Amino acid sequence: MSIKTPRLVRDRCGVFYFRFIVPLAWRVTIKKTEIRRSLRTKDASVARQSALLLSARMEVFVRRSKTVTNEEMPLEKVEEELLSWMRKDTESYKMIARLYPNGEFHIETDTVEEAEIARDIIANHTKSRTLAMQAVDTLPTSRCGTTLSRAKSDYELEKKSTLAASTLTKHRGVLKAFIDYKGDVDVEMVRAEDVAEFKTKLLTEKRAATTINDQITVLHNFFEYCINNKQARIVNPAIKLHIQGANNQAESYKPFDEVELQKIFQHDLYIKKMNQPDLYWGPLLALFSGARAEEIASLELSQIKCVKDVWIIHILKGKNANAVRRIPIHKQLISLGFLEYVDCLRTAGYERLFPHLQDGTNGYKKNMCRTFGKYLDRPEVNIIDPLKVFHSFRHTVVTALTGKGVNEGLKRAIVGHDIFTVTDAHVDYTHIERLTVPELQNAINRLHYEGLDFAALKLPANAFINLIEERLSKRSRITSNKKIQAKQS
Repeated sequence: MSIKTPRLVRDRCGVFYFRFIVPLAWRVTIKKTEIRRSLRTKDASVARQSALLLSARMEVFVRRSKTVTNEEMPLEKVEEELLSWMRKDTESYKMIARLYPNGEFHIETDTVEEAEIARDIIANHTKSRTLAMQAVDTLPTSRCGTTLSRAKSDYELEKKSTLAASTLTKHRGVLKAFIDYKGDVDVEMVRAEDVAEFKTKLLTEKRAATTINDQITVLHNFFEYCINNKQARIVNPAIKLHIQGANNQAESYKPFDEVELQKIFQHDLYIKKMNQPDLYWGPLLALFSGARAEEIASLELSQIKCVKDVWIIHILKGKNANAVRRIPIHKQLISLGFLEYVDCLRTAGYERLFPHLQDGTNGYKKNMCRTFGKYLDRPEVNIIDPLKVFHSFRHTVVTALTGKGVNEGLKRAIVGHDIFTVTDAHVDYTHIERLTVPELQNAINRLHYEGLDFAALKLPANAFINLIEERLSKRSRITSNKKIQAKQS
């Protein structure tokens, strides 16, 4: 396998260029991320040799410039000298020297000035070849046409079809932060040292270990995508860089116990404070389905339907492939009037379960989860354990189903998550898609929570219709006013 030439790129017309990535410390002053100069040739062998010599000399130039004090060479002059040096060097080679693939020179001189340049070239050639041999393992390589930003766009386009909106937003933010740190270089120029330095930067910013591991995972997946899609021939630079011993907090959320559920669903407080459709129905749906917050908040009415005389919620997309599933509607939800609420929305011409919610950076769930967290902090509820949040309903459901003897396959089908362990002997024998809706209904109706008077929570079917209309009308007025102001300005 041939060794790639440092800093050598080629444009779409076949002309070779020498490209220098400006160090981070210089960019504020120079205001560029890279500097290019044409090698004025389409001959690959000539371009490779020229770029190798230029790259070795560039290392000397950068090291010398970094040691120069501001009084001797202000940063404003670094670019000027750099461009002058690159231009002079490339023009001198082109003028009097032909560099053959075997590294030999053929030099022709007609004047005293050219002879002096020739002596410099010969001296530099010998010195540069020595430096190049030392630098060949450490100089970054480049590959034309696959910058980090380009690969990021391709990655996001593909992941858009498989990741939830909030997850995709997180990936986009992590990749942008890494590109801002490293620069928009070619994918093949990224080394393990670069990702390790990025991790160190996050540590110095006092980011949580779990947060850093999440970001390293995103980078690992991104570079794996680049490798698998032939955008880079590298070893994944983010491999084995996770902080050991840092557990993902999301996997450590705790279920609500019986006393805590009684506090949450005390009817006077719940009806008074959870006085919007998403705030009222969200926790109840989560408690009797195990669905995720975004799966509930983003529901469309078309996903609520009757199959074989069983009313179900059909989850069409979510966090992973297992998220697609059919959840029978628990008999307690039906008793509370959930289906009547859905009918009122359909009659009013709405298409979504919570029409007043808007899709944001983190999806539809943001307000529901945030308000529920504040509700838990209220003195009347006083559940302040940071591991008990809206997502705890999901853990509560799995725990309750286990207590009622529901088997692993049915639990997995209901909650949409792979809850098998590696010791499960039947992991390859359970086919979730073959489980029938009546079987799932029988399993979910076994959910029962002692000491809770859900009947006292029941509201009229049309309790939230006026509020929804007011919210939508207000939003429409605000949008209209913004359009008018935009036209006037």
